[in-house]
Amino acid sequence: MGSAIPQEGLAEIVREAQSRTGVSVVAAALHGDGRTTFAGEHERPFRVASITKSFTATALSLAGLLDDRRRALLSHTAGYRPERPEPLPPECAGLWSYSNAGYREAASAFDGAYSEAVRELVLEPLGLRRTSFEIPDDAVFGTLPGGAVADPTYPVERRPAGGLWSTVGDLVEYGRTHCQEWEHLHRPVADALGAQYALGWWVRDGMLEHEGSIGGFQSLLKVVPEREVVLAVLTNSWRGSGVIRHVVEDLRLAPPPVQTPDLADVDGTYSLDGLDAVVARGTVTESETDPVTGTRVERRYRLSTTATLMTWRSDFPRPDVARVGWVALPRAG
Repeated sequence: MGSAIPQEGLAEIVREAQSRTGVSVVAAALHGDGRTTFAGEHERPFRVASITKSFTATALSLAGLLDDRRRALLSHTAGYRPERPEPLPPECAGLWSYSNAGYREAASAFDGAYSEAVRELVLEPLGLRRTSFEIPDDAVFGTLPGGAVADPTYPVERRPAGGLWSTVGDLVEYGRTHCQEWEHLHRPVADALGAQYALGWWVRDGMLEHEGSIGGFQSLLKVVPEREVVLAVLTNSWRGSGVIRHVVEDLRLAPPPVQTPDLADVDGTYSLDGLDAVVARGTVTESETDPVTGTRVERRYRLSTTATLMTWRSDFPRPDVARVGWVALPRAG
């Protein structure tokens, strides 16, 4: 990560990224050197998807509910499948693997009052007035493949893994607090995809971050505690990760380049519970059914263990096992 962040260029960087990708609505906020710069539709709330996970971990910590079991659930080391509290296939047993089901189980410690607990423990004390689980009147709606507008409703039971709406301004304030507090939530628990995962945060190169992807939204919150730098980017498109990558790289907030491991003999098809990944000739074609909208989404990107965005990283922790889309997938063919 470069030392100088071109903060004054944020608006132009966002406009150029939108132009390159065709994403219709983007908001960004960057805090550094004691001030915050905004770009795009920064006053409107978007669904932030899995950025919600750090709010869940923070609320559980503030409530004094962290124990070894919940730490495993919040760090995706409990051995669950992505959407079901059931064991991973034997080939993948013991591996770090992303699980929304784990977050739902961890949040059950609030005895049915999860949304209220997050509001009382996190949102209200931090003054995050534009962040909530209810659909805001001025919400930005997501767009799906083909241009359809995503249904903004969201199942209550799924909220701990991805249900919040927020603005980039609120996310920056939340990130700034994580620069000062809750260091125990930032301690790595597991290695995966060339980085480490803590409780609701990826950890790499002195940065905390998490992306979100659901129902026509792509998002990112990135925090550099040592420098009190915070970047939030929200988009209303399933293609929004392209915008986010351009913004991160143009702001010089990408991780430093590292040597790429040998990826010989990994071509094949990997699959688990409707998430399919075809690895062939240096590319990954990933397809899955969005668990909220039911839309089948396909992504194609270069095979990389060192991509700027964690969502575009893959690794192969065991023979015939790929981690694609953050999930451990056994070889299917």
